[in-house]
This record gives sequence, structure tokens and C-alpha cells, in this order.
Amino acid sequence: MAIYEASRRPSIRFVPVKSEQQQAVLCLHRIRERLLGTRTACINQTRSLLLEFGFHIPKAYSVFKKHIHELLSQDVQPVIRLMLLEVQQELESYDKKIKLMDTLFQQTNTHNTSAEIMQSIPGIGPIIASAFSASIDKGQAFKSAKDFSVWLGLTPRQYASGETNRLGTITKRGDKYLRKQLIHGARTVVNHAHKKDDDLNLWVTAIKQRRGVNKAAVAMAHRMARLMWILLQKNEYYRPIRSCNQVQGNA
Repeated sequence: MAIYEASRRPSIRFVPVKSEQQQAVLCLHRIRERLLGTRTACINQTRSLLLEFGFHIPKAYSVFKKHIHELLSQDVQPVIRLMLLEVQQELESYDKKIKLMDTLFQQTNTHNTSAEIMQSIPGIGPIIASAFSASIDKGQAFKSAKDFSVWLGLTPRQYASGETNRLGTITKRGDKYLRKQLIHGARTVVNHAHKKDDDLNLWVTAIKQRRGVNKAAVAMAHRMARLMWILLQKNEYYRPIRSCNQVQGNA
């Protein structure tokens, strides 16, 4: 019934066809995401259990591991020591598996032109490039950069009535994993934008000062998605652009 309904709607957006290699890469991404979630659950449970004994540990993962090591060097109850040793071994196992998958992503990207083009864009690393190249290939399923950003759910909802036209929050449609990864990469760009003077970083710095960090990160993710599609269509790598006024001023 669903196939029949889709055949009667020529304007419907179909899922891009993926190869077996792309499906295999996406499977690794799903497994990596599960490992990260399980690792976070282990950390949260350990923090809550230690809090009952008066040990407060911050949320940051690197700080958590450091505190666990310090507690093991202290004179604590045998039961707590046994629990901390088990947690330490479990976290080391998660880290080893996640690091192995990250290495596999880097290896597959070296033989993928689309992934290499994506990695030239600020904020896009091996993991994001691997996920997007396996999902959209060269973006041939989309007619424009706008269609691609709409598919990711990064465009704002539009409310119009009469002469009133108002933009709301982003739609959050599409693959939430891809959107989340892109926003994480955008946050990195936003946090370091003040250190650079090209047009893209000046633009996101202005949005950050005017609208705040979170809205700047979403705006940057939207810009990254458009850049991604455009560069894939042109088969070109990203090059920072500086306006003429900046170049004359620096000279």
C-alpha cells in the first residue's frame, strides 16, 4: 500500500539508494553511537552511586577518568574499590572499540573523494564526513543546497498569514544522527571562530554575539550543509575567502 501511495505522488522525496559499502559504514556508525550511549550510562550510574558515599565527580569524561584513578589510589571501602575497578575496565573496553571504529572511518575516507571534499570544510572531521558520504554520496538525490538542508531539518518553520511572515524553530526532520553530528561540528567552529579572520568565521562570530552560541551553532550547521552540497557538485575543496577590504587592510 505504501509503494502504491508513493507511486501516485511524483513530488515525494525518495530515500537515496545506497550501496552495500555505504550500508556497512552506516552500520558501524550505529554501533559506535550505541557504544557512546552505553558508556555514558555507565558513567552516570557510577557518578550517582559514588555521590551516595560523598564523592562528587564532574560530568566531563576526561575528568571522570582522572577522578576514578585518584579514588583507586586512596583508602576506600573494598566494595567501592571493586566497583571502580570494574568501571575502569569497562570504560577502557569502550574506548578501545570506539577508537577502532574511528580508525576504520579514517581508512575508508582515504579512498572516498566525497569524504575528502567534506573534510576540507571547517568543522567536518572523519566521522562526520564518513556518515554523510555513506548517506548522500555526492548529493545527487537533491536538486539544490536548499533541498539538502531541508532534508536535514535545519531550515526554520515558516508561519505566514496575510501580510505576516514569521520564521520559527528548525523543523528537525530527516536523519537526527546526521543533524546532530553536523551541529556538534558547527559548535567547534563557533567556539574557535574568533581566532580567524576569513569571511565565514567573521560571519559566525557576528551571529554568536547577536543571537548567542546555540543559534550560531545551528546557523553554522545550516551553512556547512549548503557548502557540502555545493562543493560535492563542483567536485572542489573548500578554500577560505577573505573580502577585498580585509586584504587591503592587512596590506
